[in-house]
Amino acid sequence: MKKKRNPIVIAIIVLTIIMIVLIYLYLKPDKDITSNNDSNTIEVRASIQTIENSLLSEGQIDTALNEKIYLRSSYYFKELLVDKDIYIKERTNMLQYTNGTYLTAPYDCVLISSDLPNESEICKTNHYLELKSIESLSMDLSISETDINKVSVGDEVEITVTATKDVILGYITKISEVATYSSSGSNFGVTVSFTNNGNCKIGMSATCKIILERAENVVAIPKHALQRSDDSSYVIVVNPDGTTKNTNVETGISTDNYIEIKSGLTGREMIQMQRQSNNNSINNMTMMPVGILRGGTQFEGEGPVRYRVKD
Repeated sequence: MKKKRNPIVIAIIVLTIIMIVLIYLYLKPDKDITSNNDSNTIEVRASIQTIENSLLSEGQIDTALNEKIYLRSSYYFKELLVDKDIYIKERTNMLQYTNGTYLTAPYDCVLISSDLPNESEICKTNHYLELKSIESLSMDLSISETDINKVSVGDEVEITVTATKDVILGYITKISEVATYSSSGSNFGVTVSFTNNGNCKIGMSATCKIILERAENVVAIPKHALQRSDDSSYVIVVNPDGTTKNTNVETGISTDNYIEIKSGLTGREMIQMQRQSNNNSINNMTMMPVGILRGGTQFEGEGPVRYRVKD
């Protein structure tokens, strides 16, 4: 009679084998990493990504429309039907006159203040309800004097609401021509307007990203990989056999870390560049996670730069 094997023992053996295999795969040398103690270069792969330059500024959400709705001067006041600081839907009856007619909300709003006669008294020209729209919203930002010439009325703005993490598209609608001076530098007021997505409340905080320029799904390389000669730009492309060649490129927009390549590369090439003087230059150069330096899985294809190191 065959002796039954303990399933717990079998499970432990299987898990041990799996762990040994995983450790081996992680620690084994990567074929894309070469060692050359005399070289000060590294090799990075061009990538397809979106490059943008933007300004960030924080502020408080407010209404873009604040107005006083005046009562009918020939009517007699009966009662106010809404409370202050409470959501009022468009066309809601806000106030009733003694003749049975109503003053209705012209848009989604909140009541901020009012000046009303006593019950059954005649309404005069100075009586009003002050409303704030909660559909049309705005934010007032402060932009430094060094950056103010980079923005224009009509520029797109991505508003990230702190509480909800919602991202809403808005536009610059006003730029002050007069700065506010401070010892650290003058700042200009900028107004951004946008439409409520239904989750924003007046007084919430948000961060605005003013998009100065953007290139979507373009070939990009680390900025330090670009070489210049006279009036032309080129990169050093590494061939599959390890030889290199200079390839002329046309460049587009750039950030502190990456530069757009409009022509000359497809986004799959390995590019040779000088190692930066900082000992942690690889991560400092790209400012992005670029894979595991020794062993493990490298990033493939589109996305973050893939590299090969020569020590």
